Amino acid sequence: MIPCLVLNADRQPTAVVSAERGLVLLLDGRAELLAQVPDRMFHSVNDEFPIPTRIVLTKWTKTGAGYYETAALNQRNLFIRDGHTCQYCGRHVMKLEYAIADPETGEPRTPEYLTRDHVLPRTRGGPDTWTNLTTACSTCNHRKDDKTPDEAGMPLLSTPYEATVFEILKKRQKRYETVT
Repeated sequence: MIPCLVLNADRQPTAVVSAERGLVLLLDGRAELLAQVPDRMFHSVNDEFPIPTRIVLTKWTKTGAGYYETAALNQRNLFIRDGHTCQYCGRHVMKLEYAIADPETGEPRTPEYLTRDHVLPRTRGGPDTWTNLTTACSTCNHRKDDKTPDEAGMPLLSTPYEATVFEILKKRQKRYETVT
């Protein structure tokens, strides 16, 4: 499913629907197109239609406050919040990277992958909360070990915070638009 962000007439987020549902809203005249998937179209027998990724409703509709609540804390949302980037070294690691050799030393490198790291380690009573979890590459997570960032001499690039449902949806949408 290709996600489509629906904005209210006042440009506040209302929902995330499928691109097919977004197209129906466009064809019914209830929405206007703001962004679409580049170089791809929906095809019918006689026509082609854009694949919407962001639409705005033509009339204001009442919405709930659910999008501004704290998002569910899971690894997927944590990686989205931190932009799939190690918060210690800044490397952008989306999946396993196999490199033949380290550019500096020429030595073979081990595969890299993202992990979640407790800022205050669990062994010291660190909780599983948005403000105590961050994204780290496997190398930095291993190097930090059972220490705080200060003790390990590894400052965080950004302070962990509670992400909202809307923020996670917006970042996921933006990432999809840049990938396709």
